[in-house]
Amino acid sequence: MPRSSVPPRIPRPTPAPLAVSPRVEALRADPSTVDDFWAGVPATPLVEPGPDGDVLLTFLWRERRPTHAVLALVNKLTDRHDLAASSMARVPGTGVWHLTYRVRDDWLGSYQLAPDEGDTPADLRDLAARGIPDPRNPDRLPPARSVAAAPGADRPEWWRPRPGTPAGALDTVTVDDRRVWRYAPPGYDAAAGPYPLLVLLDGDVWGPALPVAPMLDNLIAAGLLPPLVALLPDSVDRPTRFTEYACQASTVEFLCRLPVLCGLNVTADPARTVVAGQSLGGLMAAFAGLLAPWRFGAVLAQSGAFWWPSTGEPERLTRSYAVVDRRDLRFHLEVGLDEWVNVGPNRRLRDILVEGGYPVTYAEFAGGHDRACWRERLPAALIGLYA
Repeated sequence: MPRSSVPPRIPRPTPAPLAVSPRVEALRADPSTVDDFWAGVPATPLVEPGPDGDVLLTFLWRERRPTHAVLALVNKLTDRHDLAASSMARVPGTGVWHLTYRVRDDWLGSYQLAPDEGDTPADLRDLAARGIPDPRNPDRLPPARSVAAAPGADRPEWWRPRPGTPAGALDTVTVDDRRVWRYAPPGYDAAAGPYPLLVLLDGDVWGPALPVAPMLDNLIAAGLLPPLVALLPDSVDRPTRFTEYACQASTVEFLCRLPVLCGLNVTADPARTVVAGQSLGGLMAAFAGLLAPWRFGAVLAQSGAFWWPSTGEPERLTRSYAVVDRRDLRFHLEVGLDEWVNVGPNRRLRDILVEGGYPVTYAEFAGGHDRACWRERLPAALIGLYA
């Protein structure tokens, strides 16, 4: 995969805000209350009020067999270059392992736990590769992560199928030897088209893994989105994705041909066409708008990798938008405040777009480079662009 598509190594400016849980401190003072402690924590992580309106999130592991160490691998709060800082501590005299972070009241993120229960202690990097979902947390993010949320996190959960809501049709077709998931809205009638269009990158994620179809069904049924067609092209694999989404013009050409070849009656109006993506997919969505504003009139980029490339001339796409003639485009950009590599580049692209006269909605959320955040925030972003 191209080295320029791998994020630059930028040290975290400050350590993640570790804190102390009052409940754990009470247990430390009296380990004999361990059974009462677990009885008071029906699900994890443990949520407690913190100072200045913040929240204390305590990640817990209940030891069942001799354990050398436990890592709490929390999206973007864990520094993968300093795994020791994410090691849980064991309350002496108990099987309780714990690590507490102080987060904003609306923080949301995914995580794994990695217990070292082998005969001999494992290297922390090897241990981090063996993370599992939290067995005491029923809130899961497929395929194998848990989700933690502070009480103020906005989780409308449009993603869950709702009984009685008409369901659209989701199938797959092959275009240029590539799978594409197609979503047609409930009651789709080719004669009633053309339909507004959503092109959502990383179809292998939003088709089968984190299905977007129930979300679209629910939003359409609620009158928050018009009946639309969604096309979700497969990113194939990591090397292919890292090459094609790194501002490759041939990928834009493919995306432009995709609506014609999809076999559904979709609009040719760029104002009713959204191209959307996350991370490198967000970079590609913005690049598609730059090269083909006649096809894509609205760009949705969640945690767009606008630092690209990491070698040579950084933030190349932002520089391009600064010098080209203004396109007829609308943007929604958002980035997590825990994405210390990515916040600055997203802010700089926003500023260039605003200075250039583009309509831009922009948001920074309490979270990281995280599918859990993107999944919950995608509905509101789509609603705004199709309004």
